[in-house]
Amino acid sequence: MKKKERHEKDFYITPDAAIDVLLNNYELKPGWILEPCAGNGAIVKAIHERSNWDGGIYAVEIRPEEYDNLVKVGCEEVLIKDFLEFKLSDLKYAPPCPPRTIITNPPFSIAQKIIEKSFDISTYPDTDIIMFLRLGFLESKNRAEFWLSHKDVSLITLKKRPSFTGRGTDFAAYAWFIWNGEQQFVIPCA
Repeated sequence: MKKKERHEKDFYITPDAAIDVLLNNYELKPGWILEPCAGNGAIVKAIHERSNWDGGIYAVEIRPEEYDNLVKVGCEEVLIKDFLEFKLSDLKYAPPCPPRTIITNPPFSIAQKIIEKSFDISTYPDTDIIMFLRLGFLESKNRAEFWLSHKDVSLITLKKRPSFTGRGTDFAAYAWFIWNGEQQFVIPCA
């Protein structure tokens, strides 16, 4: 069986229906948001258009061709940079405090590194860390140590598998993984 080729830099647009599952089931904290793998701004746009949250969203994106899209969807500031090399001081206009929410659909190939970096730059548990991932991220001998120190995660699972290409779905189930320092919860089939 031939393995499917991945998109460059593992870029897959977060489907609107998947974002709506989060926004319909979880209230974002007041305060500014950091989107560290912002892509074309699908998450930013949805937050601005379809949630009650009101505040500044700052984006980090590795692909320079997305700069104009991110400005257009309402980012306060867009930084073209690899998030793994990012420091909060790289942002020129962000508030002097850490973000209250870090939210993204990270490239799966480096998802654990993105999550660990998010914890490093945040003031968790004062910062919510929200990642859209395959449920399979819960598995793997290679992630066992990670899960020992990050087991206070909550999940909002999707009842329908999302399509990232518009040409059908893959065989993976997906969920929003939420670290918020509060009571853990699981919302199945949202």
